[in-house]
Amino acid sequence: MCNMKTFTRFGHFAKLTVLTTALLTAAVPADAADIRLLSAAAMQTVFNGIAADFERTSGHKLLITYATMGAITQRMLLGGETANLVVGSTESITSLVNAGRIRPHSQLTICRVGVGLVVPTGTAKPPVASVDDFKRALLGAKLVVYANPAGGGAAGIHVGRVIERLGLAEQLKPKTRFGKGGDVTEVALALGEGTLGITQISEIVDKPGAEFVGPMPDALQNYTGVTLGIPIDARPSEATAAFITFLQGPVATAAIKARGMEPE
Repeated sequence: MCNMKTFTRFGHFAKLTVLTTALLTAAVPADAADIRLLSAAAMQTVFNGIAADFERTSGHKLLITYATMGAITQRMLLGGETANLVVGSTESITSLVNAGRIRPHSQLTICRVGVGLVVPTGTAKPPVASVDDFKRALLGAKLVVYANPAGGGAAGIHVGRVIERLGLAEQLKPKTRFGKGGDVTEVALALGEGTLGITQISEIVDKPGAEFVGPMPDALQNYTGVTLGIPIDARPSEATAAFITFLQGPVATAAIKARGMEPE
């Protein structure tokens, strides 16, 4: 995981123009087409919110598979991936460019997302503004849920490291439950009152039955950049170019902000 530098408006426009032009070179006419998207689970609520709008206005159809960012990296490294577009952490997409699995210069950062806390509706929301608040919230919870770090998810890895750094790993071990990645909020809700979930903020906001407690304290926070890239074997496509352009527009930007993420 890595913190993202803010792009200038000019840099974003120039990069988008180069990327879109590359996609359109030798592309087939813009008939209705399927777009196979392999995406980090952090973007699931965003894509759920904008998919219908994009499909209605473009005539294209999104076929989306979600996974942890670590799983996406492994899947791409194995080869044979059929996605037209991959969305992962900036770090993972950069590593895939270096490994020859993502086209050089096709990277485009969409946004960044921090880690937050969630409780089931009806559970009192603990204060989490400071490191001491955060520690008390963990110790006071009936159960603590986050993504299994072994799955390679950005939030799970970070939360595991924070708990170790705070010296709470042994105390929390008996009441720690792991999600697979992308499902931490759902697992926390299923475990019921008194459960505290910790995951990407975008995986919390607007989910029925979930109460967003707040972001992790600044001293413990980590932002993950969300970046797209085009697989090296993907055929140039006007449909893919149209979706990339849509992601830079007002509908997608509003959806990103509404899910607690920060557009780049």
